[in-house]
Amino acid sequence: MQLIQLISLLICFSLFAVACASEPPPTPYPTYTVYPTYTPYPTYTPFPTQSVLPSDEMEKLVWPKGPRDDVIPVEDAAAFIGQRITVEGTVVRTHNSGRAVFLNFSRDANSMFTAVIFPDDWPKFPAPPENLFYGKWVRIEGVVEEYQGTPEIIIKDPWQIEVALTLGQPVVSNCDCQSAQALQPPTVTPTLPVVETPVAEVVPAVEPTLTVAATPAEPAQAAPATAAGSAIITWADAAAYEGQTVTVEGKVVDAYNSGKVVLLNFDKDFRSTFKVAIFADAWSLFPAPPETYYRDKTVRVTGQVQMYQNAPEIIVDRPEQIEFVE
Repeated sequence: MQLIQLISLLICFSLFAVACASEPPPTPYPTYTVYPTYTPYPTYTPFPTQSVLPSDEMEKLVWPKGPRDDVIPVEDAAAFIGQRITVEGTVVRTHNSGRAVFLNFSRDANSMFTAVIFPDDWPKFPAPPENLFYGKWVRIEGVVEEYQGTPEIIIKDPWQIEVALTLGQPVVSNCDCQSAQALQPPTVTPTLPVVETPVAEVVPAVEPTLTVAATPAEPAQAAPATAAGSAIITWADAAAYEGQTVTVEGKVVDAYNSGKVVLLNFDKDFRSTFKVAIFADAWSLFPAPPETYYRDKTVRVTGQVQMYQNAPEIIVDRPEQIEFVE
């Protein structure tokens, strides 16, 4: 009996083993490919400097002096210290410190390149340089110098800087630069033969015109009167005479010495109204500290009106520019 049970057990086990062997093996879980190794986020190049304009805008620019192939980008000016070159870029920032106008070609004034124009040369330009060239695409010619680690070119004459124009924009020239004077003789000489011919024929007619000789004398006499008539203005009207040399009259209601400059204010709201600036190197020329010498006095100040931080001012570098009004 036990033998029969053992045999039955073996048979059942064999049948179970066969049944299990006949079942298809389970399908394995799909072997997923690894997540793709993405390339890292691109390393973006810095925002293009202002010396790079979109191609469509570049195509609209015209250089009054014509195309050139020897122009250096302002970014590379540091490689040409001591050499005379022409650099090109956009003036993105300007500053008038009272001692110089700085044309900067990047937001960080000390990182790339600077053009410098000193006060003696400001009158050569048709408008204040800090306003005239702001935001303009320019070419500057001169010797590259290094000042406090920054390459710079000092501009002494307007012909050193050329402003790009858009197509159809008229070329305006109001400067007394050397290059303009140099270009005048060739334009005059062709007309000389044309002028001489009628003059030779109208020699008898020249005598009657002697009576007109009195007319040149009239402007010569009127000139001093015009200058005298526009000599004195009130401090409140100074902003209307930006870029002009005038005499401003008013009472100094407040004065401030910052250690670098003395400011004579003509109104309590000194931030937006006319003021006089006297820098430290001129203080020794005055009989007393300017901030006390002129405080509460009515004065007349002669000089060129400039705009600094949206307020008109005159920079005084010698006592003769200020006179007391009795």
